[in-house]
Amino acid sequence: MAPFIYLIGEELRKLLRRGKLKVLLLLSFLIGVLFVFIGERIGLSGSLPVTALELLLTVILPLFMVSLGSDLMVSEFKDGTIKNGLKLPLSRESLFTGKILAGWTAGALIVLSVFVPTFVGSIIFQGMPALSALGVMLAELGGAILFCGLLVVLANSVSLWMGSGSVGMVVSVLIWLAMGITGLFEPELGRLFVTGVTGWIHPLLYAGDIGATITTLLFLTAYYIMGTITGLLAFQRKEY
Repeated sequence: MAPFIYLIGEELRKLLRRGKLKVLLLLSFLIGVLFVFIGERIGLSGSLPVTALELLLTVILPLFMVSLGSDLMVSEFKDGTIKNGLKLPLSRESLFTGKILAGWTAGALIVLSVFVPTFVGSIIFQGMPALSALGVMLAELGGAILFCGLLVVLANSVSLWMGSGSVGMVVSVLIWLAMGITGLFEPELGRLFVTGVTGWIHPLLYAGDIGATITTLLFLTAYYIMGTITGLLAFQRKEY
């Protein structure tokens, strides 16, 4: 367990040292700050953090997650640095899991970089929210983190199979667009796609429909399992 925990920490530090994650974190924070000032200027009603997350989950945050996930592992095979991880007393499965958890944590940090400035801004301009509103904010945050983590897992899997981070990113974006467009014309079919589980927690929060939320959560979990298994298969077969 100790080597595994060490691996996760090292992978997260490695991601933080990379320019891409730093840029994504900075952009997310600036978008959050910009959203606060725009929301205050136009008199946006409702919860700023919730509104920001719901709007950004349509395009911006998925794009950030795909950008992060598409370069999570495949670049290490190209430059040969993966051999450093393979020297650790861990199986390939454990190495893959550690890298995925580090990427998942990085995705969560990006979401938090949007949430924190909007939350602070909502307190400054709207006052401290009621406990019920605070609970909704935290639930939305948790739902966004879980969904964004899924996109990191799926984008990583696509890139490993494509053998290129840039190609994997393009393919992931095209798949996202295809699912979104199909969902517009075939709503029932769209509910089965990844784009259909974006607001998986909304039925419970806003309609009290726990059944719908559980059903959507099962789809999200199935996508997690499929993304992890396919990514692991690609990871095991790759050579450096």
